[in-house]
Order: sequence, then C-alpha cells, then structure tokens
Amino acid sequence: MAWTVGNQTLENADQVLRCYVATEDDAAEMAILRDIRDQLLSDIDSVQTPAEVNGLIYWLLRDHQINCEGESLDETAERLGDLDIEADEDRYTDLIFNLKMAIERLDDLMLDAM
Repeated sequence: MAWTVGNQTLENADQVLRCYVATEDDAAEMAILRDIRDQLLSDIDSVQTPAEVNGLIYWLLRDHQINCEGESLDETAERLGDLDIEADEDRYTDLIFNLKMAIERLDDLMLDAM
C-alpha cells in the first residue's frame, strides 16, 4: 500500500512515522497523516516492527492527550477502562481497542523473533 502526502510517497509505517515527526502539528498534511495512521492501526498486522507499532500507538495517545509515561500499554488500557467505568461512559472504548490490538501485535512480533 502507498500513500501520497504532499510531494512524498509513503509505502510503510516507518516512512509514515518519519513524515509525522517532520511535520508540524498545524500543517495541512497532518490530517492526511492521521488518516494513514488510523488505516495502519486498523490493519495492525501489516505493521512490521515493534518500533513502528509503538510509534503509531504513542502518536495516537498523544493526539488524545493521554500521558502514559511510566506505564505499559496494558496499564494504560486498564487505566482508561477504569476511567470509563467511573464516569459511566464509553469515551475511551476505541482507544482501548487500539491499545489491545497493538499489544497483541507486539506479542506476535516478539514470538516471531524467537
């Protein structure tokens, strides 16, 4: 799969992440990059490395203003679930789903590396 952002053609998660890092938050391209990130997260099995999975999920968390410093992805998902329960809302349901899928993909990649 390939995407065009500005005058660049991006072919994988690594290139998307590099473009994201080089792009200002208020740049017009950022909306396109977020759409691409969401596509990659919805097909997480196409993401090839742990660094790419982590990069995509931490970018998603950053966009939702979720600080997860000092927490594992599991702990972050659990904390968000607790917040939803306390507030009797489903505010973080999609984010928790993405976290769980990323955790599963990271586990798969670790097993493949053995």
